Amino acid sequence: MINVPVDHKDRLNYVLDLAWNIFIKRLALGRIKVNKESSMQLHYASLINSLGELLCLDKDDVFTIELEHSYQAKNVDIVCYYNNNRPAVELKCFKKSSNRATDNDMYDVLKDIERLLNFNDFAIKRFVCLTDNPYYVQVQHSGQAEIVSTSHGSLYVHEKPIVPGWIGKRQDKSRDRTLKFKSDIGFEWFQENEWYFLNMRLN
Repeated sequence: MINVPVDHKDRLNYVLDLAWNIFIKRLALGRIKVNKESSMQLHYASLINSLGELLCLDKDDVFTIELEHSYQAKNVDIVCYYNNNRPAVELKCFKKSSNRATDNDMYDVLKDIERLLNFNDFAIKRFVCLTDNPYYVQVQHSGQAEIVSTSHGSLYVHEKPIVPGWIGKRQDKSRDRTLKFKSDIGFEWFQENEWYFLNMRLN
């Protein structure tokens, strides 16, 4: 028998975890395809919505979901409303075939985590990252990449500045900001077939 949490916040965490477990299994086994972040968002949000509705057990329970929710002049990828509880979920998806600038991607991961940690209006804060590129996970990064490394086991101590080595050296200044976390953040990756993923609870 499955024990569904009674507490509404715990139940919402249960929904997010179960939806992700179903998503990653379906992806790893080829039931669904993900070619970029938007398709990841669509599939994951669809599962969250279905499970959230199913787990409205009390007669007064209300569950809704919103994609690209506007908050602090920027968008949050997924926001749910379950009675008085509201989670914020930020997503990242990096495909090896896209030939992306990996140091930029890793900086963007840290930037999203910093942003989520500073949210004050959400009961639950999640950061989820998906990739088929082991570079983000398994490589012992060096040079500029080492400063923003997302490798498995990487640890960032709270309030210690993360200063990218490229500050002031690039024409594009969008990633020239020093980052700082409100709490310790460690990277623990998991694997399903060729896919690697993070699923961080940030509160």
